[in-house]
Amino acid sequence: MKRFKEEPNASNSNEISDMEEYTGYVLQTETDAKPSRRILRNTLNSITRLLHESEEKEPSNLMMLLNKSTGFYGVLEFDNDQVPPLHREKIPNCWSLVAVTLTAISLALPEIANSHVKGLLAGLLKARKATRRVWTDVEVYCKWLQIDLQKMARKGETSQKILQWLGDEAAKIVIQFKRSKDGSLDHSLCNFIAASSMYRISQTILLHCNEQENWPIDEELFEFISTIIADLLCACFTNVPRVITMKCHDDAIEKREDSIRIAAQLLGRSKKILKMLKSANFPT
Repeated sequence: MKRFKEEPNASNSNEISDMEEYTGYVLQTETDAKPSRRILRNTLNSITRLLHESEEKEPSNLMMLLNKSTGFYGVLEFDNDQVPPLHREKIPNCWSLVAVTLTAISLALPEIANSHVKGLLAGLLKARKATRRVWTDVEVYCKWLQIDLQKMARKGETSQKILQWLGDEAAKIVIQFKRSKDGSLDHSLCNFIAASSMYRISQTILLHCNEQENWPIDEELFEFISTIIADLLCACFTNVPRVITMKCHDDAIEKREDSIRIAAQLLGRSKKILKMLKSANFPT
């Protein structure tokens, strides 16, 4: 115990400072008990190791996608109030549903290099959290609710006609659901929600393109959609610091250790993302 009572020298002052910072996060069996230097040192080393390991797993494809972001512009651009509603009900929405819908539209565009499409998919693979049923079809089969997304492109149709076609197909699904008697079934409800999203987003993009002096070429439209997706993801990632803080302050003792490990891994993997958000002056 003597070595712990000696005055710290310059070489270990940083370590002691770090240990004092993490003292509040160490598991304690008694409220008034203070953890030993050994426990603190082991905890600090464990957290540092997790951070370094997680930093090596930072998603490069996702970073490339996020770099397209210009701010929160896309958060407001994916749904236009001028699009006439198909029904009076307010449909639940989330960023993952919007992202997979926009991705489906981008896959249907003609004259887009396969490398661009793969890059967009690879970036989103690291970001998606939900909407798994629709996402699997888009990612693996290039389909949206059993509709071949690249069929129209192969036929040589224009992006304008493809957007209108997607909106029309989505509207049919919504109308059919509203008329059916088994609308409470989970599968039908999922299709209804996905179709409602597709209808509104495809019509919103059509409105945007029609407002331009010239209809954008396919590459420009693909970049427009990619930027909206990047803006949505950046807006979501502004919540990461709060999530990390909440994980570190889990009140349940039996969950504290796992929560701090998860927080350390999340911090390591999102370090570059958080740095990018800070340099771009995104609120976090």
